[in-house]
Amino acid sequence: TYKWVQNYYKEKKKSVNLNMKKLNMSSDELLELKKVLHERIDKAYTRIDQTQKASTTEKIFFSISVYMIFFFGYLIGNHPQYVHVVYSIIFTILMPIRLITYYKIGYGYYLADLCYYVNFLLMLYIWVLPQSQMLFVTCCSFSWGTLSFAVITWKNKLVFHSVDKITSTFIHVLPGVIMYVITHQLPYEYKLIRFNGSIKLQHWDIMYGIFNTSILYFVWQLCYHYFITIRKADKIKKGKVTSFEYLRKAFAKKPIGKFVNSLPEPFPVVAFTIIQYGYQLITMSVCPFLYSYKHVCSLFVSFIFLCATYNGATYYVDFYGKKFQIEVVKLQGEIESLQQEQGSDQEKKGELEKNKVHNEQPGDGISSTDTQRRRTTPVTVSEIIG
Repeated sequence: TYKWVQNYYKEKKKSVNLNMKKLNMSSDELLELKKVLHERIDKAYTRIDQTQKASTTEKIFFSISVYMIFFFGYLIGNHPQYVHVVYSIIFTILMPIRLITYYKIGYGYYLADLCYYVNFLLMLYIWVLPQSQMLFVTCCSFSWGTLSFAVITWKNKLVFHSVDKITSTFIHVLPGVIMYVITHQLPYEYKLIRFNGSIKLQHWDIMYGIFNTSILYFVWQLCYHYFITIRKADKIKKGKVTSFEYLRKAFAKKPIGKFVNSLPEPFPVVAFTIIQYGYQLITMSVCPFLYSYKHVCSLFVSFIFLCATYNGATYYVDFYGKKFQIEVVKLQGEIESLQQEQGSDQEKKGELEKNKVHNEQPGDGISSTDTQRRRTTPVTVSEIIG
């Protein structure tokens, strides 16, 4: 960008000598103006360069995040029995960071959302109740259902340098990957010993899946509304953010939002619960196919990961593009301000010269032609650089 601005300036500089003939400016004044313009451009470039630089922590986290994708792919293909171990280690590292970070910025109530609940259920299945068929089915339903489709619905972004966005992507994408590995990648002998609950299910029973998932879903909803919506009602009114309040505002202008917000209290919460439950039932309808067909499940998990990657790429382009745009607009404002200052100075100079001409008597050595050649209008930057 800096080189482009400098090249453009050099091209315009060629026309300066021609424009000088039209302007009543001395060489010293022109050099001073060029110096100011160069300083403004250099400062703008410095600001742009600073906004594009990432911290050392971000660079390290970026490198680790990229490597972990390669590492997970290697484990899934060659050592699937270690995938859940690596997932658990990363989960225990990222969750405390998310807990501290969100409480500092007032987002603590977001930690009670369904996505965290599902990840804790998955940890419970992996390390405490691997023999539970009910928990296995529920984890599959939530992981391949609500969490995976949330990547599409809420545009979770795979932004490698951001701990916050990587954590959000992790808790939505990885559970589906873990259930894919347990269901399709692990050897039968290993599952018989380590994840006995997964082999008890001979085929996917839709009603069994809906029933068990609904039980754990409503356990979460009841706990959420009791501990958050009811017991923390005063703090929510004072400005504490919850996912429910966020969704009410986000969808306020849409038909479904207008409908929910038009209901008298406490029915908006009831309506939200029912809508979210319906969303869960719709999204988990893919589970019979994902459980029965390995390649279909593989394509589905890959597609979800691709969506997160695409959202991350869009973020990088938009985020840094907007930063650059802000700096360009700031530079334009500085140049316009300089133009106004220069115009004001030239206008005052022109008025002084005009008064001087009127006060001079004939015979002072100033011809009428010289007077006509004097410029009394303000000089603009656009005139100087063509």
